[in-house]
Amino acid sequence: MTKKTLLSKIKGIIIPSDVDYFEMITQGAEITLRAAIALKEGFKDGIISREEQLKIKEIEHEGDHHVHRSLQIIEDAFITPIDQSDLIDILKSIENVTDHIDYVSAHIYMLNIKEPDIFYNKFIDIMVLQAELALELMTHLRRFKKMDTVKMYAVIKEINTLEEDADRVYIDSMRNLFINETDAKRIVQKKAIYSRMEDTCDRLEDVANSVERLLIAKL
Repeated sequence: MTKKTLLSKIKGIIIPSDVDYFEMITQGAEITLRAAIALKEGFKDGIISREEQLKIKEIEHEGDHHVHRSLQIIEDAFITPIDQSDLIDILKSIENVTDHIDYVSAHIYMLNIKEPDIFYNKFIDIMVLQAELALELMTHLRRFKKMDTVKMYAVIKEINTLEEDADRVYIDSMRNLFINETDAKRIVQKKAIYSRMEDTCDRLEDVANSVERLLIAKL
């Protein structure tokens, strides 16, 4: 047996050839994007029905199962292409976004939101854009050895800029609420939804930050 063959066999044991760790995080980002799109589609009429809420819950469950399976594979691996803690950090940050989208959907349903709101729509549009960019970021990460860090930093910056847009929407929405809304019930409803939507945009920024930390460590 040649030295090269022996090293290949050892590598196959340490890093199983049938495991694509970067595909794991890409799949997680795809699930998150599907959840964001489902929220946008469900809220087109200003109402999240029970069926629409359960659809998003199913996507969130899919995300949970995906992360649990992925974490088990990572924990069982002797060596991974990038540090295990970095993989886990990225995976969990993505899952956290899907969880928060589910929270938004559940609260829209529980609080019986039935009226369209320009601020709701602005938040959801930002979420979808951020989720699309997060998936793009994971696609770049799949080319880890030859990834385009310039493009990746540009995507990270765009996600962060969108989070800043969400902050401004939150300030505007809350100010509008307390200036123009006189119904106490609506104030409670809208305040809860605005807060959860803004928090979801923050969690999408966390995804970008987790990748940025990896890039900084690599460089």
